[in-house]
Amino acid sequence: MSRNIKVLLVAVVVLALAGGSFAFAAANSVPDSAAGYKANVVSGYTVTNIVYDLNATNPTLIDKITFNIAPSSGTVLAATVKIQTVDGTGTWNDCSLGTATLLVKPVTCTYADPTLAVADIDALNVVASSSLDPAP
Repeated sequence: MSRNIKVLLVAVVVLALAGGSFAFAAANSVPDSAAGYKANVVSGYTVTNIVYDLNATNPTLIDKITFNIAPSSGTVLAATVKIQTVDGTGTWNDCSLGTATLLVKPVTCTYADPTLAVADIDALNVVASSSLDPAP
């Protein structure tokens, strides 16, 4: 008889602990977010309609690169976008985002001075995040 009471007591303690840990886990809430890099499989963003805007005076130079960005899944819009045009060693350039239409945001990456030479481009790496890039 005392063995049944011990087993029952252990079962009650296990259930109480399990219920308590569930209560703590259920209290956590994390806002939706997203990020993506290159072509790795990540729930991130889809980049479409890439346009290399050539300089009107010298078409071997690029004034800006534009494209559209949209969530690959879900509804979390990009808030920060940067691009790199020289794979692995190139500088990351900030881009500006326009107003979203049906979860698609237009992105503009401008090159004023120095301009970007077409011959120097060997990649278009896009990094996007749903959070703003904090100041250093």
